[in-house]
Amino acid sequence: MMKKILFVQWDAFMQKGMENALNRLKSRMNFEYETFFYRFVNWDEDDIFTKIFEGKLAEQSQNARKTAQMACGEKHSVYDAVLTVNFSPLISDVCQKYGVIYLAWVYDCPLHIRKTRSLFNKCNRIFFFDRGQADSYKSTGVSGARHLELAADTDIYDKVAISEADKKAYECDVSLVGKLYKSDFSYLCGPLTQYQRGYLEGIISSQSQLYGGYILGELIDSQLMKQLNDMYRKASGGKFAVSEAELEFAMNCEITGRERYMALALLSNRHKVNVYTNDSDERLQNVHFGGYLDYYGQMPKAFKLSRINLNISLKAIQTGIPLRVFDVLACRGFLLTNYQEEIAQNFEDGVELVMYSDVADLVAKAEYYLKHEDERLAIADNGYEKVKKVFTFDRQMEKILSEINESK
Repeated sequence: MMKKILFVQWDAFMQKGMENALNRLKSRMNFEYETFFYRFVNWDEDDIFTKIFEGKLAEQSQNARKTAQMACGEKHSVYDAVLTVNFSPLISDVCQKYGVIYLAWVYDCPLHIRKTRSLFNKCNRIFFFDRGQADSYKSTGVSGARHLELAADTDIYDKVAISEADKKAYECDVSLVGKLYKSDFSYLCGPLTQYQRGYLEGIISSQSQLYGGYILGELIDSQLMKQLNDMYRKASGGKFAVSEAELEFAMNCEITGRERYMALALLSNRHKVNVYTNDSDERLQNVHFGGYLDYYGQMPKAFKLSRINLNISLKAIQTGIPLRVFDVLACRGFLLTNYQEEIAQNFEDGVELVMYSDVADLVAKAEYYLKHEDERLAIADNGYEKVKKVFTFDRQMEKILSEINESK
């Protein structure tokens, strides 16, 4: 019997590549799909969406009951699964109510949701790109947690034409697409004692120097949180406290922001450096800030026309390969990235991309490859071929969709 999938979309990356894959796979895997677009205002509470979405699944359930009374051979109209980019607690709760499988492919790390109890719904099949994140959720009882690398569609990026105006706008020695990560860490340190601030700085220093390992979560324990929240409550008259997850995220952003600033400051003293973000930093006087880039239109041009593309991962990503890595390589861009366990497992360093072990190593390798054009271009070509052959939406979506059959 043909399966039916509802692909719920919003303003998110990857959706075009996913839908192209659905169209190529639907005949072979015997399914059909519909799309439904909704722009969330609040990911955790949205009564309008819940009513609309529940009505859609309820309508399908009623149709299914009618078809059960019809002769064999009639098409079964109930949705077998709902598919999204990232994870929506609201969708999960409705799918749980109607017994529909919920397939979520996550490129965020960490998840930006407060309604975490929905993660435990039995309908969920949540595919995390970061194995460390997936394993962490599994250890807390999230049975639907899975690990799956992300993907890129080289065909989409191959069609992006480069004009003379584009060359003038995007050509540079080094570029970074992404946030500068200005965190709340300084604000959170305000009410603390000098010893407590020093202790947190020690944790930041330890994690900053550790590439390929994640210790931040282990060092922020319940005893530390009690001491910090005692100070916050005292300073605020009992009105303010911080959760372990909030502090960990703020410290991850602080570490990442410092690393990105240092790399950009050092490189921009010698080379033309472009940064594409809505953030700004007046300290980076030699950096050209190009603003936010459209994902499918402008971003590929920046990757193609940058001699070196940087990936400096958010420290919250424990082992995984960020989407930025696949996108750069799929544009045939040269990638200089921090070491990550899964990057090292899936790509050959110095052949398909280049990894650095600290900021000094980043600067040294940038200098080298800016002087060795042939090597740089060969590595960019190899990285492109690897993504085109191995990390395609067709291959990854087939793994996701196979969960429908396994769950029946």
